Amino acid sequence: METEAGTSWGTWTGVVLALLLAAPAAQAQVNALPSLPHLLVKGEASRDVVPDRFTVSVTLTAVDMQPDAARERVQANLAALLKSLARPRSGAIAESVDATVFSVAPEYVYEAQRRVFKGTKVTRQLRVTFRDPDGTRAFLAGLQASEDVLIAGIEPTYSGETVLRGELKAEAMRQTRQTAELLASSYGTRIRSLYSVSDVAPSFAYGIQAGRWPAARRGEGMPPTVFDSPSPMDAVSVTGSRITPESIAVGTIAIAENLYAIFLLAE
Repeated sequence: METEAGTSWGTWTGVVLALLLAAPAAQAQVNALPSLPHLLVKGEASRDVVPDRFTVSVTLTAVDMQPDAARERVQANLAALLKSLARPRSGAIAESVDATVFSVAPEYVYEAQRRVFKGTKVTRQLRVTFRDPDGTRAFLAGLQASEDVLIAGIEPTYSGETVLRGELKAEAMRQTRQTAELLASSYGTRIRSLYSVSDVAPSFAYGIQAGRWPAARRGEGMPPTVFDSPSPMDAVSVTGSRITPESIAVGTIAIAENLYAIFLLAE
C-alpha cells in the first residue's frame, strides 16, 4: 500500500523524467524543417564603422611572503591609477571605471627542477573606457608599466552599436524576402508565407554548416558561390607587450547581423 509521501514522490519523479525526455524533442522541434515545399535563405547586413570608444584593461599584481603587504601594494597602484583617471581631462568615462575584487593564490617558481614557494600573489584588474584615441594615448603614455602593472588589452568599440544593429537586422530581413522571392520566381513559383526566422544559423542536411554560408555581396540579393570563412569577431583587440601609445590608430571595425528565414512556397 503506497503512502501519500510515496505517491507524491512518484508523481514528481514522473514529471522530472517527462521533462528530461521532452528536452531533446523540444530542441529538435526548434530546428525542424517544414514538410511542405519551402526555401531556407540567409540575410546579411554589415557596416564598417570607426570606433569611438576604447576600453583598456590593466592587471595589477604583487607577490610577497606577507599577504597583506601584497594586497597593500596592489591597492596603492590601483589608487594611483584611479587618481589619474579622475582628472577632468583624462578622457575616461566615469561610469565605465571598474575594478575586480582581490584574487589571492600561492606563487611558485621552478628552480633546479624544484618547485619553490615565492609567496602570496594578489591580483586585481582595472577596466576603463575612453571617449577617444587621444585620451587612450595620454593614459598609456602616463602609465608606469612594471611587473606589478601590466596592460592586459585594448578593445575598440562603437557607441552607436545598439542602434546600428537594429538597422542591420531590418536590412537583413528585407534581404531574406528579396532573395526568397527571386529564387522562387526563378523556379516558376512564389513564396506563400514566412514559416520561421532566427539569428542562429541552422545546421541541416543541406551540406552547409553554421558559419559556412555564402556571404552576400553588398547591393545584391543573391549570394556568391564562393564560400567565406567564419565571420570575424565584431570587436577586435590587441594584447600583451605589443601595445604602445602609437598603436592606437583609428581604423574600422565590422559590425554584422545575420538572419536565417524559412519561407513556405505556394503549391
